[in-house]
Amino acid sequence: MNSKHSIAVIVPGGLGAHENIPVLLGLLGRLSAKFDVSIYSFSSLEFHPSLLMASCTITTAPRLLRSNLMKAIYFIWRIRKDHKARPFVIIHGFWIMLQGVAAVLSGKILNIPSVVTLPGGDATYIPSIRYGSLSNPVHKMLAAWCIRHASRIVMLTRFQQAMMQSYGISKEQISIIPYGVDVNKFQYRPHPFSKPLQLISIGNLNSVKDPFTLMKTFSTLSRRQDCRLTVIGSDMMNGKVQDYARELGVYEKIRWEGKLKYNDIPSALSSADILLISSLYEGQAVVVLEAFASGVIVVGTNVGLLADLGDHNVTAPPGDAAALTNIMEELIRQPEKIHSLQTKNRSTAEQYSDEWTLGEYLKLYGELIALHQS
Repeated sequence: MNSKHSIAVIVPGGLGAHENIPVLLGLLGRLSAKFDVSIYSFSSLEFHPSLLMASCTITTAPRLLRSNLMKAIYFIWRIRKDHKARPFVIIHGFWIMLQGVAAVLSGKILNIPSVVTLPGGDATYIPSIRYGSLSNPVHKMLAAWCIRHASRIVMLTRFQQAMMQSYGISKEQISIIPYGVDVNKFQYRPHPFSKPLQLISIGNLNSVKDPFTLMKTFSTLSRRQDCRLTVIGSDMMNGKVQDYARELGVYEKIRWEGKLKYNDIPSALSSADILLISSLYEGQAVVVLEAFASGVIVVGTNVGLLADLGDHNVTAPPGDAAALTNIMEELIRQPEKIHSLQTKNRSTAEQYSDEWTLGEYLKLYGELIALHQS
């Protein structure tokens, strides 16, 4: 007889065979070893084989339901129906709009705990680039309601929590659980800086990643040091970043890889010296831990996990290309510090491993289940 508890997980997507969010995919796969996991996905793309092998139950909304609101209503009904057949002990929504809202409403209807994880832009708003869900008054109202009524909110970083609080949305019961990385997948290969220095940027070219500051930083550094840059990620800006690189005269020094499969990222990192991050905002930036695990130095803006770690020797304010350049030049001048920094970074990656993340969620679920049953 199956003695595992059942949990319901509501996601927008990110679990496809070809398009997926690797850390979310991995987390749900590991949770399935501990729970019977029923996944309710707003996306109906072909699902990743690992979830099918993990025996997760996957439900998608009927194709005739086009709007997310109708999908949310459908899943609230479907979760209630499935709960009668095999009761859930937790309902967990990833993102607020509208997965988290559906999770909280379902929890209230069924009188069971609800958890909402906020992975990114649904907890912020950056007016200059119109990024983040909180720009919409209705979304902000729903976010505030969802956060107030969820049994527990999970955020990836304290930085993310502070950003949310700056918009007047707060909650006492918040757990900070970053996505961990598979440290066995990202092999530790510490090495002295190469000549020419090899920089890498991993992330889609979009406004929140601020690729123009990335280009400006690389341009300034390349005038002073022999260096090259590899850019990995889909172009969401229709060639504007490449045009800017041409204006700066550095286009030919950049290898534009486009989007890579996740399994190719460890190899790309293994040949890099510095991961350069220029983002205006990050909920976490999992790539920081992936670089740490690989022995790659990270220099970036003071957002997401980098802000939480608080190492001001390798971070700069968003948009400050001069400061980012100065940090890298300082590292080049002090090669004796590189190995100790690589060692410290690897230790941080091992601390925040994927198994650690699983353990934190298991503790959270156990706490909520025990509290509900008491």
